[in-house]
Amino acid sequence: MTTAVPPFAGAGNLIYRAEEVPRFVRAEGSYLEAADGRRYLDAEAANGTVAWGYDREILREALAHCEDLPALPSFCESELRLDVLQRLERLFGEAIGAPGRVELDLGGAQGMETALRIAFSAVGPGTVVVFEGAFHGRSGVTSMLSSSPRYRELLAAWGLEVVRLPSPDCGRCPHASPTATACGKGCVAAATRWGSELSGVGGAGFGRKVSAFVFESVQNVGGMAEPDHALLRAAVDHARANGAVVIADEIFTGMHRTGPRWGFQRSGVAPDVVVASKALTNGAAALSAVWAREPLAAPRTYRPGSHSSTYIGIPHALGVTRAVLDRWDAWADPAADMDVLAARLTDRLKRLQADHPALVRDCQAFGGAARLVLTGDHAPALRRLCLSADPRVGLIVASTGMAPDVINIHPPLVVAERDLDVMTEVLDRALSLLGGSAEGGS
Repeated sequence: MTTAVPPFAGAGNLIYRAEEVPRFVRAEGSYLEAADGRRYLDAEAANGTVAWGYDREILREALAHCEDLPALPSFCESELRLDVLQRLERLFGEAIGAPGRVELDLGGAQGMETALRIAFSAVGPGTVVVFEGAFHGRSGVTSMLSSSPRYRELLAAWGLEVVRLPSPDCGRCPHASPTATACGKGCVAAATRWGSELSGVGGAGFGRKVSAFVFESVQNVGGMAEPDHALLRAAVDHARANGAVVIADEIFTGMHRTGPRWGFQRSGVAPDVVVASKALTNGAAALSAVWAREPLAAPRTYRPGSHSSTYIGIPHALGVTRAVLDRWDAWADPAADMDVLAARLTDRLKRLQADHPALVRDCQAFGGAARLVLTGDHAPALRRLCLSADPRVGLIVASTGMAPDVINIHPPLVVAERDLDVMTEVLDRALSLLGGSAEGGS
């Protein structure tokens, strides 16, 4: 364990947001092992990347794909890249039912910027519409799309105009009634009023228009909140009617994290552009894929040279992607298996809610993602307690500044049922400790 930021390490990233940080030396399956020998069940799946768990065989398989071509100039092509592009296009095109093209980039934020480049190339630069609670990255451009003002304090693309629709989380939406379980007419009206003279946001027929509507099918950083399906469909239809390109951020939700292959399939919408990343490389390489409906990324619309990066075609990342795609192709029915995982998560979280009614207000699971909604802003404290509450094993879960009352749970998609029992036992201990400290402080 380390208790302070080393004098040689920059402290601005998330690693050192806690006083005690486990220092890991190895990992296998759903577990990480620290330098002191303590094991930690990762119910956060390395930021949602390790869908297949910590599997060293992926690296061995990837090396076989790229050992003869260890590097490649960014302005050259390879058979490996073409194979990966074609396989990725099939994953997107089959789900949407339309042909398209795939552009690669380094990570989630870079992929989102590429998606905006494609949209702006097609319809011209303009306003971008997002939901409150959104998170699309911390780069200069994507911080403008993300909700928290903290992301824009040091560097932001202030020239980009962004309009935020009311939160799609009924627990946070100002238009929701106290008893609401789904969005009503007022919520839909609030999400589709832009484009009029009164709204102040230009739509069809205005010179300064909305160029893109960007959404997450489940708001991970926003507290694992899923937009009401009818609301999302109305927002997508309204954006398209006003000439905006519809962009789905599937960086976290893609590749069966929320059940189907892509999260947007849960609501039945069909985006024009899709950005995917995390589960494509199982956390072993930096790569994102941006699919765009034909002809948005065709040469006559999105000209060659509109974007470039030294490492977009790096053979190592492509080899990892090919190895991971082989795993996905061999999984017989991942969507059905994710329904089983969601049921297992729901059963355990409901038990925790029943056993700790003073601390747990609600829970929800979809696929391999779940939320434990607390009765107050206890998530940071509970997350820390999970690391040490059980003498046998630590537990890694997630919480965010935008939703301090929610614990995000998203283990590897191949997590064993016995490990879900371990997760529940540690959460139970941590909640008991949290409840005891709250009583002692009152």
